[in-house]
Amino acid sequence: MKTEKETEGFYRLLGNPRVRYDRLVEAHARETVGRMPAGGTVRVIHDTTEMAFGGNPGSREGLGRLRSKDEHGFLAHVALAVDATPSAKPLGTVGALCWSRTAPSRGNRKLSGAELAKLVGKESSRWWEQVEQVEALIAGKSSAIHLMDREGDAFPLFCNLKAHGARFVIRMARDRTVESEDELMPLSEAVITLPKYLEREVPLSRRGAKPMPRSAHGQRPARLAKLSISAGKITLQKSRYYDDDLPDELTVNVVYVQEIDAPKDEEPVSWVLVTTENIETAEQVAAVVDHYRARWLIEEFFQALKTGCGIEKRQLESFGALTNVLALFLPIAWQMLLLRSVSRSEPNVPARQVLTTTQIAVLRHYQPQKMPARGATVKDALYAVAGLGGHLKNNGPPGWRTLAYGMQELISLTNAWETALASSGKTAGSCDQ
Repeated sequence: MKTEKETEGFYRLLGNPRVRYDRLVEAHARETVGRMPAGGTVRVIHDTTEMAFGGNPGSREGLGRLRSKDEHGFLAHVALAVDATPSAKPLGTVGALCWSRTAPSRGNRKLSGAELAKLVGKESSRWWEQVEQVEALIAGKSSAIHLMDREGDAFPLFCNLKAHGARFVIRMARDRTVESEDELMPLSEAVITLPKYLEREVPLSRRGAKPMPRSAHGQRPARLAKLSISAGKITLQKSRYYDDDLPDELTVNVVYVQEIDAPKDEEPVSWVLVTTENIETAEQVAAVVDHYRARWLIEEFFQALKTGCGIEKRQLESFGALTNVLALFLPIAWQMLLLRSVSRSEPNVPARQVLTTTQIAVLRHYQPQKMPARGATVKDALYAVAGLGGHLKNNGPPGWRTLAYGMQELISLTNAWETALASSGKTAGSCDQ
């Protein structure tokens, strides 16, 4: 918004009770499903992030406490779809659940085992609720592999997923009692006895000290990691704290990934992945690892929302208005992620793979030096969009903020362009092949 009146009108729209967050999310989710391959496989990455806002905790209606005592806000549990190719092309979001923790804090009181089980069950129910929604949305179109980090490590969730035939790859966080080779033992002991299937080298990207606010991921330089990968079956044992309606045990496939000869003072890669995917061959085991490696894209998606779209800087005064603006930002953040991801993996493919015909026409008009009239590539598109946001090519690759400014300008120009064409009875024209 370029004027005070435009900003005020936008904020009034977001605060209007007739503007429904869930309907905005559903509209984008259905567009995402339309981009999925018919009869094919997609990866759906699930993760929860905090949306934190400063100021007086009581100044914004409906917000609750977060991990930091100095911040308040809400939590967003997002499902991001990416394709199952090695490049893991982002397809869009297929769900987003938001809630705030407004109940009184427990303080420093330590939870009993039964209380902890109930709390974990309550949190895992949101993960299952999101999976149910996604499965219903894509039914008959594609098959989803649900990817989750350590927060998804919950026995009730595993049981629900298997009972409903859902495919998944989830990184385990807890050492559990398992049955392996007809013997009960800790999970940490069982995985080191699994048969080894392969070794491979994978590039680990550089990671700053805080790639996103309140991140649990530490700093890491870029390096080539040599991984030893084992796999097998184990049977998880139900904790005595869980409800009686859960099965006493659950047999799953497990892939154990351990880095060999990690650099001194660097934490080695170590993943225990529980999965429903086949692990009979080295190729199948390697595919499970590749599926999980695609999970990192959702961390970049959250950066696009927070650093690029600046959602945590919005001066809206209620939970409802803030979730509405989140819903509007989801497709914008997705297109930024798509543009940046494809420009890294396949920079020379046609620009039409990441932008619409009208968007390409607009960029050719307003950024002619960066967007050629024929043969425009995704890399050209990246720099042309960033150019609308004030980026200079000799400044290096554009960051999220510059890219977001450019995308916002592109959306405004595209809307005006399409309005002008509609009033004249013309169309955007064809794109070059």
